[in-house]
Amino acid sequence: MNGNTTKIVVRYNETDKMGVVHHSHYVNYFEVARTDYIQKLGISYRKVEEQGFMMPVLGIDVHYHAPALYDDTLLVETTVGAYDSIKLTFDYKIYREKDRKLLVDGSSSHCWTDLSLRPVSIRRKNPELHALIVKASEQA
Repeated sequence: MNGNTTKIVVRYNETDKMGVVHHSHYVNYFEVARTDYIQKLGISYRKVEEQGFMMPVLGIDVHYHAPALYDDTLLVETTVGAYDSIKLTFDYKIYREKDRKLLVDGSSSHCWTDLSLRPVSIRRKNPELHALIVKASEQA
């Protein structure tokens, strides 16, 4: 898997009076795509949490190139960027499906923690999950 593509149709409530997606919604699209990506790696985020791990956001980087409009179908391409078993970065590119125009790109950085929010090494605490992420990052 070289990454994952998630389809999102822009809903009316995500737009302003001009029918343009409000900039804050792109971060939500990143989260939807990241969750979908993790699911397609073979483990749900719910299962990760049930195993005692969380992945809080450390930072978000977003670059806007062109607006998405009401009822556009968007393609969010997600890949694993940097990964060192404690910190993890996802990279995103959002395209409009009908013309494949790049609308937004960006990234989100995360840190693996236990349920008390103390950083943990997934390589040591969950070798199976670590192997899935390494495989995905090597194919990106």
